[in-house]
Amino acid sequence: MSDTDDRFGALWDATEAPAHDLAFALAVEQRVTRRLLLIDLAARLAAAAALLLLAVAFAPMLAANALAVVGSLDAAGPALAAAAAIGAVMLWLNRPPVEVEVEAEA
Repeated sequence: MSDTDDRFGALWDATEAPAHDLAFALAVEQRVTRRLLLIDLAARLAAAAALLLLAVAFAPMLAANALAVVGSLDAAGPALAAAAAIGAVMLWLNRPPVEVEVEAEA
């Protein structure tokens, strides 16, 4: 009887399911991630639609007051252009160095 029990035990051990099914776990994580992505996308679309509605609603008021704001920027134009040029030069000078490989001549 012990021999039969050993054979059944070996068969049971051979057919036992793994303790952690990686394919199932990945499939569940993918579905959860996809659902969270859709929820996030829906929230962003709702916020964008609300902002668009607000912009359309306040567009006439903003257009009426825009001339006062734009007129004051005429004198600041050259200063803003100079600041942009200086900023571009600073970004160019602070870029990370490029590593160059030099081949040794034999």
